[in-house]
Amino acid sequence: MNIPVDSQPEPVLLIIADISGYTRYMTANAKTLAHSQTIITELVKAVVEQIKLPLEVAKLEGDAIFLVCRKQSTSRSWPEIKRVVGDNLLHFFQCFGQKLNELIRSTTCHCNACTHIEKLKLKLVAHSGEALFHRVLNFVELAGVDVIVVHRLLKNSVTAGEYLLLTESAHQDLEFTQAIPFTGHREIYDDIGLVKVMIYLPSGESSATAVSRTVTNVSLAERFSSSWKLFCRMWFAALRPKNATFNHITSASGPFRRTAFAGLTLLLTPIFVPVSVIFTFVHAVRQPINPSLHDHEHKADGSCCREHSHH
Repeated sequence: MNIPVDSQPEPVLLIIADISGYTRYMTANAKTLAHSQTIITELVKAVVEQIKLPLEVAKLEGDAIFLVCRKQSTSRSWPEIKRVVGDNLLHFFQCFGQKLNELIRSTTCHCNACTHIEKLKLKLVAHSGEALFHRVLNFVELAGVDVIVVHRLLKNSVTAGEYLLLTESAHQDLEFTQAIPFTGHREIYDDIGLVKVMIYLPSGESSATAVSRTVTNVSLAERFSSSWKLFCRMWFAALRPKNATFNHITSASGPFRRTAFAGLTLLLTPIFVPVSVIFTFVHAVRQPINPSLHDHEHKADGSCCREHSHH
């Protein structure tokens, strides 16, 4: 963060954007780690690119983005900007769903990672309180009880895979342009106690369930372009430096195996890439639709998601 540190705690809005299903997705696709990493990276980047001031990225935490809004550091008063922040949070669901749709539509690969992209969802957790900003080497860290609370809230009893969870203080601090049907809920944690929260389950339109309708609205040129770009990112992933992107995702392979795999990729590229151009074009013409996706509206108790997970 390019913001100054302070010796005293200050009022903040803390937000964590977390990819739901990440751990299961990565462990289930350990053999296709390169593709899993590329997909997760694309989804995280899609959210980061939509972040608007006064929200800032405090830290990337694996599959999660830790955001902070320093209320006193803005040029406008909080009542003026809290609707901007609220609408920005809702926009995260939309851009995440659009990128998810694009990845499902664009992939030409049939590995486990690429055929189970729709299992990834987005959950947002927000809490208002205080935080102390302090510097550790070249990094600005946040400390305080409220920083602990927002991270604890990631582990909750909500059964839905995609939701916006606000503590009472965050709910009071935010406004939304559209009417949001929040449901009251409560969580209990050791050392923290009872935490009252408000939960909103976005409609299925924000997730990959809309792919069957959106895919037909994309031109052949756009479908081919997105599929080809995704193929190149996956095919040439072995040639990137190990820590070029998302160095929290590590591989058990040593430097020798990695170098050997990169060499094999280079050796096969003159043969495989031209063939893949044809394959990608055929894939784009077919307008692939994932038949496993179901179109539905979320219920307040999350039962719809459980029902669909059994199909």
